[in-house]
Amino acid sequence: MPEEDKATDLARQSAQNTLHLVFSGKAYSVLGAGVSASDQSQARAVQSIGQTTAIVIQDAAEMLRNTNTVEVTAIGAATAKWIATKDPAYQEIIQNCMKVMQDAAALYLTIATNAQQALNEFKS
Repeated sequence: MPEEDKATDLARQSAQNTLHLVFSGKAYSVLGAGVSASDQSQARAVQSIGQTTAIVIQDAAEMLRNTNTVEVTAIGAATAKWIATKDPAYQEIIQNCMKVMQDAAALYLTIATNAQQALNEFKS
């Protein structure tokens, strides 16, 4: 039997054994842990959800950081123009930039809270 066929058969057998353990609820021990396959599957699912949650929160943090970078730059440019021209339109631009940063911070908090809530609900 060629090596590729052996590898395919081993992979198929491993997948079948895993499915059997997961769906039969038989005890399955890894290094003597004595944890059921169902519990192991649930733990792996919670771990996966936890990792996804962490990535979502990290992406939201990057969005917040990038938004603040753009808005702080705009505030700096508008402040320089406002000082030079005394045009009140630049003051309005500064206030709008501040609002965008506040909205981004609120969105970050909402994303992080929802992600944590989803993880907690899945755990229970």
